[in-house]
Amino acid sequence: MDNFVEGLSEVTCDVLVIGGGTAGPMAALKAKQKNPALNVVLLEKANVKRSGAICMGMDGLNNAVVPGYATPEQYTKEITIANDGIVDQAPVFKYASRCYDIIQELDRFGIRFQKNANGDFDLKKVHHLGTYVLPMPNGDTVKKALYRQIKRERILVSNRFMATRLLTASDGRIAGATAVNTRTAEFLVLRAKTVILCMGAAGRLGLPHSGYLFGTYENPTNSGDGYAMAYHAGAALANLECYQINPLIKDYNGPACAYVAGPFGAYTANSEGNRFIESDYWSGQMMQEFYHELQSGKGPVFLKLNHLHADTVGEIEEILHKVERPSRGRFHQARGTDYREKMIEMHISEIGFCSGHSASGVFVDEFARTTVPGLYAAGDMASVPHNYMLGAFTNGAVAGEHAAEVALETN
Repeated sequence: MDNFVEGLSEVTCDVLVIGGGTAGPMAALKAKQKNPALNVVLLEKANVKRSGAICMGMDGLNNAVVPGYATPEQYTKEITIANDGIVDQAPVFKYASRCYDIIQELDRFGIRFQKNANGDFDLKKVHHLGTYVLPMPNGDTVKKALYRQIKRERILVSNRFMATRLLTASDGRIAGATAVNTRTAEFLVLRAKTVILCMGAAGRLGLPHSGYLFGTYENPTNSGDGYAMAYHAGAALANLECYQINPLIKDYNGPACAYVAGPFGAYTANSEGNRFIESDYWSGQMMQEFYHELQSGKGPVFLKLNHLHADTVGEIEEILHKVERPSRGRFHQARGTDYREKMIEMHISEIGFCSGHSASGVFVDEFARTTVPGLYAAGDMASVPHNYMLGAFTNGAVAGEHAAEVALETN
C-alpha cells in the first residue's frame, strides 16, 4: 500500500493530493469517502506517519467555532478585525460553518479534547472578542489517529516522493505533477484530473537569529515548495504583504504559547513585569505593541509565569514540554531556567509566509479552488487567514470533497 510498483515512472489517478501533513490526509480521506471508486493518491516527501507541522502533535485548537460559544458570523468578524479588514470573508465563513463537524469527527477518531464535567467541550478565551481555544490533553496522538483513517480507507500513499512541478493542459487546466524520490532519485510523472496542494507554509523565507538553519518557528521542511509550484502553474497568490512574525522564546524559536499559558493566568510582560499587550491573539496590533515595547526602553520582553502557583505551572509544563515540542523542556533544563523562579525572555521570529498563522498564501475561494481549473489548495499555504490546524483539517475536507466531484465530471 505504501509504495508504487518498483520502477514505475508514470501513475494515473483521479485525485492527486500533494503533502501528507495535516490538510493532505484529510483531503485524501474525504475524496475517497465521497466516492470509494475514485483512485486517490497521497504524495509525501517524507513519511505520512510522522510528517508535517503536526508530526509531534499539537497542544490545542486555536480557532474552534463551537455552538454555545460563538457563531460563524462572530468568528468571521473576529478574523476580519484581527487582519485589519483585509480578508476574503467567504472562505473564512465556510471554515467557521464547517469546523464543528470536523471537531466531532476528530473526537470520534480518538483525539481527546478538554471537556467540562457535563462532557461538553471546554473552550478558553484568548481572542479579542470570542472564545475559541480548545485544549487537547493527548494532542501527541493527532498524527497517529489520522494515519489510522488513511489505512482504513486503503488510500494509496507514496512516501519519499518530492513534487517538483505541476502539469497543465493546453487549455490551462491542471493535468498532474512531477516528482522525484528523495532516496533513489527515481523520477515520477503523475497524471490526475484534479490536484490538491497541501504543502505547508514557507517557513524558511527568513533565517532564525540562532543561526541554526533548521531552527525555524515553522516546521523547517515546510520550505514554500507549494507556493512556488502553484505560482509556476499560473495560480494567483494573495496577501503576501501579511507575512508571519511571532513572539518566541529567545534562542529556542519555539512559540511562547500564550494560547496555552494565557488561560492559566500567564501573560507577556516587559522588563518591569507589567503586561502591555491588549490581547495575546496574533494580529498586526499585537505585533506592533510588541515592537513598540522593545523600542521604548522597557525591553526585553518576557513570558511571565512566576506569579502562578507551582501546581498551575506544572499543568502548563505538562502541555508545553510533552506535546508538539518536547525539546522545549530540555532547552530550559540545559539553560537552568524555571518558569516558577523568573520570567522567560522572548524575542521575535524570522519572517515566513503562512496563512495558518497570518494571511499570506495561494488564493482560494470557499471551495478551496485556486485560479487554475482543477487545482486546489488547503492548509497553511492557502489564503484563508488564521486557519491554523483545524483550518487545515476543515479546508482539506472541503477541497477533497469538491475535487472528487470535479474528477467525476472530468474526462
